[in-house]
Amino acid sequence: MGIVLSVIMWSAARAQSEIPATSLIKLQELFGGVRDRLWEINDDFWHRGQFERCIAVLRLIAAMDPHDTDAYANGAWLMQNQYRDDEAEAFLIKCLANNPDVYESYWELGYFYYMHERFGEAIENLEKAVAFDVPEFVWHLLAHAYEHDGDVGTALTIWFRQEAAEPENVVPRIQIDRILSGGRPPKVLKMSRPM
Repeated sequence: MGIVLSVIMWSAARAQSEIPATSLIKLQELFGGVRDRLWEINDDFWHRGQFERCIAVLRLIAAMDPHDTDAYANGAWLMQNQYRDDEAEAFLIKCLANNPDVYESYWELGYFYYMHERFGEAIENLEKAVAFDVPEFVWHLLAHAYEHDGDVGTALTIWFRQEAAEPENVVPRIQIDRILSGGRPPKVLKMSRPM
């Protein structure tokens, strides 16, 4: 299947320079339909507990559409749950290489590093994520990463920023109070291997 996909992808790339625009649109619609069908197949595998097949399908989706950040995120999550952390990290790095203009690429890799207690690398990626317009939880994880990395001052600065940005959310105030009262940072919940 890998050779077939390579031929299809090469043909599609070549077609962009040789096929009229209307034909190219039809070709893109065809590939979009195939990608959508692959997501349905992935969903079916998921519900049957066939996670290795899910990973294979998600790799195929990412190869067909390197800008589908959901395929990378879901694939990496499944790889981690199969104790294939190195593969998951490489898949997320590939996602970032193909999608440097999307916050989710930095978020997913930053979250991966945070969960593996590689806080410096988490901070590096989360800082790049927050350069975009991001949901509050990205800022929250960045604050936690700084605190775990020993930079409590920056963590507090972020929590104060978020308290002003999220007036209806009690989480920033809870975190500020915890830090100022000498409380420990929240534990990093890691997956454990079955005994």
